[in-house]
Amino acid sequence: MTARTAAVPHGRLVMIAALAFATLAMTFAQTPAHAEDGSEVTWSVQPSSPDGPDGRTEFDYHVAPGTTISDWVSVSNFSAQPATFRVHGADATTDYDTGAFTLVGADEASVDAGAWTSIDSGAAVCADTDDEAEAACAQAIGTEITLQPGSRADLPFTITVPQDATPGDHAAGIVASFRSTAVDGTGSAVNVSQRVGTRIYLRIDGPLNPVLDIRGTVSGYDGSWNPIGGGIARVGFDLANSGNVRLSATPSARLTGPFGIDLGTVTLPSIKNLVPGGTTHVTAEFAGVPPLILLFADLTVVPAAAEGAASADVAPAPIGASTVAWAIPWSLLGVLAVIAGAIWASVWWRRRAQRRLTADLVEYTEQVLALARSTQIHPTNESEPMR
Repeated sequence: MTARTAAVPHGRLVMIAALAFATLAMTFAQTPAHAEDGSEVTWSVQPSSPDGPDGRTEFDYHVAPGTTISDWVSVSNFSAQPATFRVHGADATTDYDTGAFTLVGADEASVDAGAWTSIDSGAAVCADTDDEAEAACAQAIGTEITLQPGSRADLPFTITVPQDATPGDHAAGIVASFRSTAVDGTGSAVNVSQRVGTRIYLRIDGPLNPVLDIRGTVSGYDGSWNPIGGGIARVGFDLANSGNVRLSATPSARLTGPFGIDLGTVTLPSIKNLVPGGTTHVTAEFAGVPPLILLFADLTVVPAAAEGAASADVAPAPIGASTVAWAIPWSLLGVLAVIAGAIWASVWWRRRAQRRLTADLVEYTEQVLALARSTQIHPTNESEPMR
């Protein structure tokens, strides 16, 4: 198969652009890049036929080990100037912070479905050498195309599944990378690479083992300066897909105090399409929580079949974990300490004043007695003269 190019008719440009951005919303976030002359460069990547985009929003295959898949991908340049793109496959992963579907870095070589994907007979695999050589190779695989303004290229690609490919789900993406030069905050020129892509979901025949794990639970409490006000309790954990089936999940957290005092339940946004081997961090916050010394968090994750998964897929049972946080009422203890200090100071001052008064009375009494002794009149024995 050979690549095919075509102009994008002006009347179809807006429609295809809208479709492209709708597709991108389901794949990777995209903003227009800028060429070195400052002009915007906007492009899309879509599943295709030899004659152009065919309406699919992603590539989805179910095959046996050793299968070679042949298909087409379309890259469209909606810009007002020519643009050069590098089109290649890349392994998919899960963004740790957001849980979103994403790809390995541009300087990281793929080792799974991305390495099985060859665009227009271009290189797909990097030799396992040192990190510097691997990074250079990762940025050179695939095929490079230059598209005129408003034009499109329909590229053939193959996915060669190894005979020893592990059963279950494998995820990747086909991306078109655009490189430009920008100036950083120090005034230095830096190379910028922006990528737009479409997803590949690949299921290999064999036993399926859908498993999610809760790992690394953490918890904490930030009290309020108001001694009678509530603080913020935080709970976090890692949700890992340790099985071989991509899954979605809905996490929730319930917070209680001593003796089972109910402090609320938070249901968190669902995590979509957590790929095998992927891990994301989940956090929950509870506001207005009184400092009850100890807080107990019960975590629950309800797995579900991933979007677009086979109807026969069965999600595993809900999983749970728990964690404990200290919620010391420091501000209240501070107020109590001040009150206790004031009471102690008052008692100490009264005792001190009483001791001083007693000492003053004793001293006054001694002075009065001494004065009395010094002024006492003693009797005399004088004789009366005779007449």
